[in-house]
This record gives sequence, C-alpha cells and structure tokens, in this order.
Amino acid sequence: MAVYSVHMHGQFQAGLLDGPDAGIQIGWRAIKLIGGSIIVTIIVSILVSLENAIITRETEFDTADERDKLIDLIGMKVGFITFSIFFVGGMIWLALGAPMQFILLGFIYAMFIASFIEGATRLVLYRQGF
Repeated sequence: MAVYSVHMHGQFQAGLLDGPDAGIQIGWRAIKLIGGSIIVTIIVSILVSLENAIITRETEFDTADERDKLIDLIGMKVGFITFSIFFVGGMIWLALGAPMQFILLGFIYAMFIASFIEGATRLVLYRQGF
C-alpha cells in the first residue's frame, strides 16, 4: 500500500488525476494493486505454511475449531462495518461535491484500513483468549 500511495501521489502531483481519464487511471492502478496483493498473499501464505510445517512437524494444516471460526466471523463483521462507515462517508462527501477521483482513492484506502482493522481484531481476540 505504501508503494501504491507513493505512485498515486506522483500521479496526482503530475496532474494525471485531473483529466477525464482519471477514473481509468485509478481503475487500472487498483486492478494492478489487487492482483499484486493476491500474488503476494499466496506467496507469503505458502512460505508461512512451509515454515510452520518445518518447525512444528505437523502435516495437517486445516485445524480450525469453533473458536477460530467465531473469531474469523467477528473479524469479518468488524471489517465490513468499518468499510461500510467509510463507504457511507464517501457517498456523503461525494454528494457535497467532492471530486470523484478522491472518492475512488478513498475507497481503495478504506478497503486497506478495513482489512487492517479486521486482522487487528482477530489478533486482539486471540490474545484475549476469546
């Protein structure tokens, strides 16, 4: 997200997000961000699973119990609520005259923040022994 932010800031400073093609530019950058995120997530998941298997000598990977599933559900709920708040706020801001480019970029950052809060919620619940 940091690389994306630096890149988009450069695009904004160059004035490339002011013209009629701004939505197209933001859309293609978002698609590349999502694709890159998926690839990085898969690679990191594989590496972490391999490292865990080597350290613990376990061969069974899907050992989620009811508590794990409940924590995942609560985390997803908190993430969804967070994104919903940002979405409604963005729509209100758009209705008040905000530029579409800022709203599109705001939604991308809202997804990132919601995902971060979702993960943090799961971590806190695990640490509390929920």
